[in-house]
Amino acid sequence: MRRVLCFFLFALCSVLLCACASAPYRTSLQLNPEAGRLSLSPQDLDDAYNTAIATGTDLGYRVVSSSAQQRMVTLNRLRTTDLVSETLEVSVESKGPSADVNIVYQSPRPLEDVTVKEFTDRFLAKLKARASSAGTGVSAPAHPQAESGGVQGEAGPASSAQPREMYLTLLKNSNIRSEPSIKSKIVATLRRGEKVTKIGESNGWFNVRLPSGETGWVSKRLARVTE
Repeated sequence: MRRVLCFFLFALCSVLLCACASAPYRTSLQLNPEAGRLSLSPQDLDDAYNTAIATGTDLGYRVVSSSAQQRMVTLNRLRTTDLVSETLEVSVESKGPSADVNIVYQSPRPLEDVTVKEFTDRFLAKLKARASSAGTGVSAPAHPQAESGGVQGEAGPASSAQPREMYLTLLKNSNIRSEPSIKSKIVATLRRGEKVTKIGESNGWFNVRLPSGETGWVSKRLARVTE
């Protein structure tokens, strides 16, 4: 009887430990408008959403599901050190003049201190680079700070110098897609010779801004850098 009781308690503890280990870890970043802007625009939120996807693909995640309309993406990868699955759910949510980038991390064997920091550091670096090159209205957080509810970024100073924009010329009639994937939605079709503004790149794709102001992705095979 004692053996049965001990086995039951051991099994119960194991279940509870597994449940605790796989509980979602939640954090968030706050994005604020740059100096001189009253609020972030829908285009600024789209830029943050596209940057989250580009960050994930750079770090070896695959896009499991995404919604450009809701600005929400689910990313998954096998951790290279031990081949354990890691999932990130990232959403960009308007909060009046600002926005929250909400991140939910799950793994059977979580390493949130490493994985989430890796993602947020790369995301913020890419967002700052995009803000500088494309002149977006987002003031990317300078240094995320850990708090009880997650990570909240503090707005850094606006860049005083704006580097020259980089343009791309389309080599043939090209579909501009909502994500860096040939399976994603086509947001526009442009003709050969048309120019778009490069605002980022990831895994064989350019993230571009169209003359209409929309953003999307085009395969690097279909465009070349031009002055």
